[in-house]
Amino acid sequence: MDYGWKAIGMLDSGVGGLTIQREILKHLPNESTVYFGDTGRAPYGSKSRESIIRFAEEGLRFLLNNYPLKLVVLACHTISAVAYEHLKGMVDVPLVEVVGPTVDLALRATRNRRIGVIGTEALINSNVYRRKLEEKSDVKVFSQPCPLLMPLSEEGWFKEPETYTITRKYIGPLVDEGVDTLILGCTHYPPLIEPIRRALPESVELIDPAVAVAEETLRILREKNMQAEDDSPRHLYIVTDNPERFRRVGERYLGRTIYYIRLVTM
Repeated sequence: MDYGWKAIGMLDSGVGGLTIQREILKHLPNESTVYFGDTGRAPYGSKSRESIIRFAEEGLRFLLNNYPLKLVVLACHTISAVAYEHLKGMVDVPLVEVVGPTVDLALRATRNRRIGVIGTEALINSNVYRRKLEEKSDVKVFSQPCPLLMPLSEEGWFKEPETYTITRKYIGPLVDEGVDTLILGCTHYPPLIEPIRRALPESVELIDPAVAVAEETLRILREKNMQAEDDSPRHLYIVTDNPERFRRVGERYLGRTIYYIRLVTM
């Protein structure tokens, strides 16, 4: 089917990747997007490697088979860490993952070469950030899984007393290790920036992957001369369960109204 337009595809395990989409739309306001959130099987962060790869492949195939895409963003740290190498062989369009651009940003920021990473259990257990950071530079990497931060973020508990307490407990060991740079290794974390910031010394640099991914997406589209010129972009959202919850949480993350949501069964 000829749609007459091409979009940026966004593949996520749920709703958190909207924090990346929000940054992409700031950098590329004329681009159309098609966002796939696997809300029926989220979160991926506690799933096995085999399940993550299978779910991500199914979501990517759905996007590629149903919509005209010129680039796909893996808008999820867990998918990027666990499934990127598998998925990149499936696509003829550029595939942008979260980890690589974030590593480059963190290495530019660190001064004492001690970098912290917080994220889901699957992300931390994959050791992807440690491996890629140490491949590129002589740094020490300290990782901390933070499984409770994602549900707190989705509930909108951005500044509740409990959120500050839990965040301090998670981040405390990284502070004790003297990190001067902290990677937010989950797309749900940017809305929690205030409690995360409060748990750290002022000198610690926070690395928001959404910025790195948006800059990488812009670079690729410019390099390949694929930037949209249309000033009437379309934004479509596909979910596998509970579209009303996706709309409620998603509008908070995205900072704009979500008009069109399609519910599909995988």
